[in-house]
Parts: sequence; structure tokens; C-alpha cells
Amino acid sequence: MIPYQTLASLTFSAPTAAARVLLSVDWPRQALVLALLLTAVLNTLMLEVADAMLPSDGSLLPSMSPLPYAGAVFALHLGITALLTWTGRWIGGQARFVDILAVNIWLNAVQIVLLAAVILLHLVLPLAASLIALVANFVMLAIFLLFIKEAHQFTSVWRAIGSVLMSAILIVFLLSLLLGAYAPALLGLPDHV
Repeated sequence: MIPYQTLASLTFSAPTAAARVLLSVDWPRQALVLALLLTAVLNTLMLEVADAMLPSDGSLLPSMSPLPYAGAVFALHLGITALLTWTGRWIGGQARFVDILAVNIWLNAVQIVLLAAVILLHLVLPLAASLIALVANFVMLAIFLLFIKEAHQFTSVWRAIGSVLMSAILIVFLLSLLLGAYAPALLGLPDHV
């Protein structure tokens, strides 16, 4: 098994090779689900720490307690993984659900480490931390697309972009249906409105 630090540096220096290493492991499904749950909890914890450490007018977390937020992050990542698997296979990809889940978990873990570094840097150099966070988000998006390309064994990154865009459109559509069904209750309106 490749060490965490080596895989992390490989993720930034040679993302395709890092994706191949990650996808070469036959991950047990239960381990992946537990790892996804851990990343959801760590993500929530990092946002709680950022809210406590960084002076701001608003919270980074939505107006819900941390436990339901972590559950929502977990469910959202499972949904995103399923959609990325389905849309990628629909346009000719080869990835299994566990392949996309492994990619998703790894990149979430890397992003959590980056978030911790940005929070610490923000205490010393707030403007530089904001710029680094912006650049890191674009770099992570490019790496994500390369990992999806490799997981689905696409010949070009454009198919990975298509899979991600189709998944995003489906997520927006499903969330609008879900929120539309509950909007009257959330707004305190009668059911027939």
C-alpha cells in the first residue's frame, strides 16, 4: 500500500498516476462507507473549527446542528457518487460505484487537509489564505476531473466534464423537486399553495 504522503504528493504532481494507484486497490465496500462517514464528520469538524477561530459575521455552516449537517454531507456524497457513476457509464465509462466512491473519499480527505492549512494560514495572512483557497479550489476541480476520467477510463477529459455537468444538472433538478415539495411547509404556507 502506498503511504498517504506519497499519494498526496502524487495527487498534485501526477494526478492520473495517483488515480491509477487509488483505483488499483480492491477496496471493501464497508471500509469505503466508513471512510466516507469519517470525511463527512471531519469536514463538519473543520467548518466548526473555522467558525470558532475565524472572526466573521456569519457561520460557515448552515443553520443546522453539526450532526445533521454531517449526515447531509454523507448522503449528498453518496448521491453524487451514484450520479457520477451512472452518468459516466451512460456516456461510455467503465467505473463501478466503488471506484467513484474511492476517488470521492480520497479527494475529500485531501480537501480537508487543504482546508485545515488555509484556516491556519488565515490566522496569520488572511488575504493570502483567501487567494490560496481560491486557487486550491480550481486545482482540486481539475484534479477531480482527471480522477473521474481515469476511473471511467475515458479517452478525453471532456467526457469527464460531461459526466460532472450532467450530474450537477440532475442534482439541481432533484433538489428543486425535493425543496419544491417541502417549500410551503418551510415557509409556513398552507399545503394547497
